[in-house]
Amino acid sequence: MYKIIYCGTPDISVEILKGLEKLNLNIVGVITQPDKAIGRKREVIFSPIKQYCLLKGYKIFQPNKILTILDELKKLNPDFLVTCAYGQFIPQNILDLFKNAINVHASLLPKYRGGSPIQFALINGEKKTGISLMKMIKKMDAGEIYFQDEIEIFDEDDSGTLFNKLAIFGRKAVEKYLINIFEKKILGSSQNEEKVTFAYNLSSDQEKIDWSKSAYEINNFIRALSPSPVAFSFLEKERIKIKKTRLISVDEKITTLDKIFEPGEIIFLDNEGIVVYTKNGLLKILELQREGKKMVRAGTFNGQNSIVKVGSKFR
Repeated sequence: MYKIIYCGTPDISVEILKGLEKLNLNIVGVITQPDKAIGRKREVIFSPIKQYCLLKGYKIFQPNKILTILDELKKLNPDFLVTCAYGQFIPQNILDLFKNAINVHASLLPKYRGGSPIQFALINGEKKTGISLMKMIKKMDAGEIYFQDEIEIFDEDDSGTLFNKLAIFGRKAVEKYLINIFEKKILGSSQNEEKVTFAYNLSSDQEKIDWSKSAYEINNFIRALSPSPVAFSFLEKERIKIKKTRLISVDEKITTLDKIFEPGEIIFLDNEGIVVYTKNGLLKILELQREGKKMVRAGTFNGQNSIVKVGSKFR
């Protein structure tokens, strides 16, 4: 039975680990990111993979830098490394411990190398994405591809729904192809370096909405950051999180369109939400969150005694 070290952190990596379990592999250790203290109360939160591994009784490693556990990994004498959305760069000294190292990457490589492939597929309005099983090398997401297949991205998808779909898709790929990759019954093919694009992790400052863009672009951006971390904007100096929007179709009647507006300006409110003017097209906010409040339906604001009113401007 092959001895496996697995690296992962978010929900999608839990599903891939379940795929490894179906193959009856000997999972001798699981590596995940260190625990984080979040919120005002600095509550310590375990990663989804840690929560799962505690229930299953796996040996867990949480190094700040993976190279610090090199000697401990050597003692386990593993055969293969499998990773999915771990969140740290794995150096060559670690890769050299294994007969092969396989990464489950949530894009159609060479598109979207990096830590945010699902988000960037949505930001850029892609109509399809997929899963790649690839060989890990020193260069980020640049190794040979053993298997790749695609799924459709629907207009109603956000990063949450797409993560869930790709998690199931990736698990099935692992169950079907991983052993054959280990045993060299499936050989890899080189990536086309001329078609490489990158999907680096967004900083908190980059989660801010740019209202000078078109409604289509802004809607895609909001989908990419939903349900977490959620895109934000400022309204009269208050930071507002905007979780869900939709495009206004050409046949929807907005009575105030005979006036001149600026991008980010609220032009209409109804029971469904808040209509905002953009550089090109109108966008309706459906869910938002004010500072210190819960996420709510945007249609609950009627504009009275509120900063959310016609004429106010998101910046």
